[in-house]
Amino acid sequence: MEKDAFIMQLRQMLEIKEKIGEILVSVDCCVGNSLLESLFHGIGLDAKKHADLLRGLLDRAQGLNQAIPLDDKENATNKIKKVIELEWNVKNQLRSVVDKITDDTTKKILVTILGDVQRHEATLNSLIDLVGAMSTDEEKIVDKIWKYSIKFDDDE
Repeated sequence: MEKDAFIMQLRQMLEIKEKIGEILVSVDCCVGNSLLESLFHGIGLDAKKHADLLRGLLDRAQGLNQAIPLDDKENATNKIKKVIELEWNVKNQLRSVVDKITDDTTKKILVTILGDVQRHEATLNSLIDLVGAMSTDEEKIVDKIWKYSIKFDDDE
């Protein structure tokens, strides 16, 4: 894929996700039903998260991301490890509760949360590697040329 086309698509998706987030986070059609409100709100927050991720990829595609200092790397890594421990606890509790719940609606929501927690665990473990790879102590002179950019077919 060509770099310019990719950047254009990222911008389009970013705009759409921002719109979705605005619509769902501020939804007020279910006042008095905290479950429905939280489901709408949660999907809206996911859309905002996706917009942030797309913005990060856009910055990366444009070569705007920079290495993080060693202190920030250690701080981020420690926080990630703490969150992994906490998510592990929630995951184990969810697993034991899901098997005992007979209400289908409750079970579906708990299974969805469990799936999110499991994805978070995998993402957080990958994030530790990413933080390490994008820190100043891992950066080499040659890396500075390409590390913070995405490789495109038209770069060759």
